[in-house]
Amino acid sequence: MKLLKFASFVILITAVVSLSLTGCGISKNKYETLLNEKIALEEKLSLLTKSRDALRSEYENLLKDKMDLASKMETLTNEKSALKDEYDKLLDEKVSLKAAYDKVSVSKEAQIKSVKK
Repeated sequence: MKLLKFASFVILITAVVSLSLTGCGISKNKYETLLNEKIALEEKLSLLTKSRDALRSEYENLLKDKMDLASKMETLTNEKSALKDEYDKLLDEKVSLKAAYDKVSVSKEAQIKSVKK
């Protein structure tokens, strides 16, 4: 009986030692393969993160440029409107001066005709 207990104990110890030496069923090659895949995926993630950050930065720069262009467009529109108002004012002044000139010219011609008669 003692011999049977001792034999089962030895078999149990042998099984525990053999399992610990084999790595619990995971081979070294499989472990290295999985580790390499993990490293490759981490590098891919890092690269994608950098690309995303670069695209975000480019988008922000484009948005700032768009805002600057919108501001310049508004300034130019206001300037165009001010110039058009100035042009209209000068045109009205020219028309009124022309009308006044024509009136003076007609009256002067009438005076000349009346003097000649």
